[in-house]
Amino acid sequence: MDMKHLCFAAFVCLFSLVSCKPSDSECAQALVAKAQALVETEHWRQARIVLDSVHSVYPKEVPQRRMAKSLEDSIIYLEAQSNIAYTDTMLPPLFAQADSIMHYFRYEKNEKYEDHGQYIHRLLTTGSNTSRNFLQAYVRDDRKTIVKSYYYGSYRVHQCAITLNSDAEELRLTGSNHSFEAEGWHEIMTLEDETALQLLNFISAHFNSRIRVNGTGDSPTKTWVYYLNDKEKQALSATYHLGWIMKDIKRLEDIQQTARKQIERYERKKQ
Repeated sequence: MDMKHLCFAAFVCLFSLVSCKPSDSECAQALVAKAQALVETEHWRQARIVLDSVHSVYPKEVPQRRMAKSLEDSIIYLEAQSNIAYTDTMLPPLFAQADSIMHYFRYEKNEKYEDHGQYIHRLLTTGSNTSRNFLQAYVRDDRKTIVKSYYYGSYRVHQCAITLNSDAEELRLTGSNHSFEAEGWHEIMTLEDETALQLLNFISAHFNSRIRVNGTGDSPTKTWVYYLNDKEKQALSATYHLGWIMKDIKRLEDIQQTARKQIERYERKKQ
């Protein structure tokens, strides 16, 4: 075979290879089909990854990207349905746990000034404690746990931290402080959510040991110390238990609310 025929044969082979290569449209379509197969076997996370490739690798293939978007919406809908079923299963036992200890608490709410009421352990009172240093804790009806460190003294300390010590372990936490003067200085430092639960967890974990509370002001000389008595430890430990249950309830309620909105949006689009 001479050089002319050899070049022609090579050109024909190269043309055949190029012409057999799938187009971008076909490749994008194949990815959508692969994602659809993954959805049908409930491998939703893997399907999302494949659909992301359709958008990132083939940005100009609009019809296939529309199909990918539609499939993504279907995945959101299916996941939302699964989340509703999950929360419907998990919430009733948590509500039952909360109900089983709720009789240890009283519910308080000032309708004039408060948006949320709170569940306060019956052993924790503030009315007779206005002239001493102590910890108060409660769980609000919006599922948020609050701990307040109360200080009372003849001078202002600008309370900024509280340190708990027990069994050679230490926990130091900070919060926001509010102060006022009324026959002495009253200061209330507030810990919320995770910080509050962290403090209550420490108390619960050292329930059978002596727990020292050290308050700190805005200078090294402004400190005060007291110890939690058995009733306080009992009440604060129970509040930790309730607060943790309420935290789980809030997490599931948030999942449930989001899922319901996603289902509503999907069904409106399909109408």
